[in-house]
Amino acid sequence: MEENQEINELLLKFLDADTLEEKYDILCEMGYDGITDSLIDNMAASLDEVIPDGVIDMRYESLKRCIRTKQKYEVSRFGRR
Repeated sequence: MEENQEINELLLKFLDADTLEEKYDILCEMGYDGITDSLIDNMAASLDEVIPDGVIDMRYESLKRCIRTKQKYEVSRFGRR
């Protein structure tokens, strides 16, 4: 039960983060050991993304790339005003 509470806290921390940079940092803090398929699915859903099923390490890296890509376009979009 304690591990489940920790995962919920990590998910809440991710969801409460104000910026994509914060979300990326939280994800990196978790590392491979703290990540689960369910966590990846929930985090991706919060970003309106879907990470395809597969090996957990690859899914984790895909989620990180997804956040970085969103950051890049967010900066570009706001920088062109």
